[in-house]
Amino acid sequence: MTLVIIIAGTSTIWMYKEFKEMINQNNKAKINNINEKIKVYSQLQASTAGLLHDKGHRELKVILINKIGDFSPFLSEDVRRVVRDYYRYGDSAYLETMLAFIEVDVRKLEEDKKRLSEYNSNTDVEGFIKRLSDPFKPIMMIWLLVWFLLLGYIKYQSQDTWYSKLFVGSFLTSIFISAIAVLAVLSLLKSNVRYKRRTYKWFVFGYIIFSPVLIFIHDALSIFSLVTQIIGLYLLIRLQKIKKNMIITFD
Repeated sequence: MTLVIIIAGTSTIWMYKEFKEMINQNNKAKINNINEKIKVYSQLQASTAGLLHDKGHRELKVILINKIGDFSPFLSEDVRRVVRDYYRYGDSAYLETMLAFIEVDVRKLEEDKKRLSEYNSNTDVEGFIKRLSDPFKPIMMIWLLVWFLLLGYIKYQSQDTWYSKLFVGSFLTSIFISAIAVLAVLSLLKSNVRYKRRTYKWFVFGYIIFSPVLIFIHDALSIFSLVTQIIGLYLLIRLQKIKKNMIITFD
């Protein structure tokens, strides 16, 4: 038992240092990426504004189109959709729409940059506690997964019949999928993601999360729970691929 505690403690300390360094490096990379996007958006704003002030200038239009092509990987999906319609119809109203979306994106980027820049420089108690606790979050997830796999294996091996093992295996897999769905929902809530058919998607997420409770009705329902969870995941993936077709223009 002492050896297990030593191994667990040493592993936790090592993982804490690694995750802390990973978080710091990830924040630096995000800040650099944000700075690059802000630079790109600023150049695009200047070229677009120039063309709007001189709509008949063919050279400015060619320069803007070239810049949009070069900067496409840095642009948000909203801006890219407006750009595609501008290519299609050539209406300058789409440029005004693009500027509006760019302003929104730049504002969000500035807020993200400020938050990331204050992460290590924040000296208040709340910021200090957050810096200390953040590396523990993935460590806790790892140890919970280890315990889940260990207890699941013991439970699986303790079953006498093949169908009992099938029920237990289905239940454990269903629990795992449910946990992933919970993490996905927390991530969506944290990022304030809004999308079409929100009610339908939240219903599917809710079913995926709570479907393992069906085993309390009958063990065999663990298979039904797992199958319907897989169907639910398939529906979510399909819905995620649906593109928005409506573009707002400002006349």
